[in-house]
Amino acid sequence: METAIVLGSLLILGLMSGNDVTAVAAGMLLLLHAAGLREALAFLHQHAVNLGVTFLVVGLLLPFATGQVTLTQTLAGLLRPAGIIAILIGAWSAWLAAEGLSFLKLQPEALVGLIIGSVLGVYFLQGIPTGPLVAAGLAAAVYQLVR
Repeated sequence: METAIVLGSLLILGLMSGNDVTAVAAGMLLLLHAAGLREALAFLHQHAVNLGVTFLVVGLLLPFATGQVTLTQTLAGLLRPAGIIAILIGAWSAWLAAEGLSFLKLQPEALVGLIIGSVLGVYFLQGIPTGPLVAAGLAAAVYQLVR
């Protein structure tokens, strides 16, 4: 029953805030849970993060696949200050994501707080909910400072 309450609450929060990603994810998991599809939940538990990151990267690489961005443009952009900053921040965010994953394994209850924060960020700050692992990494870093 607790699972249904948490997922149902997140579904409602997602719908109310316009956070479609959270609403769809919570709704999908609520349906799988209600249907008793434990094998599907186990599969998603094991593979969903990697699949999600893969599809996110596919979406980000589409401009290369469609020819909207060329190799020449990319190489020139990497040598500019914005490109160098992007490389450094990309490396830092990858490290944060790894820290976030470790943090969520040790503090799984923090996930609901991250999702609520994401919902609030989408609703009040017009953000997009694409960085839960980096958000968890930031939470882990702040948690270490506070602790």
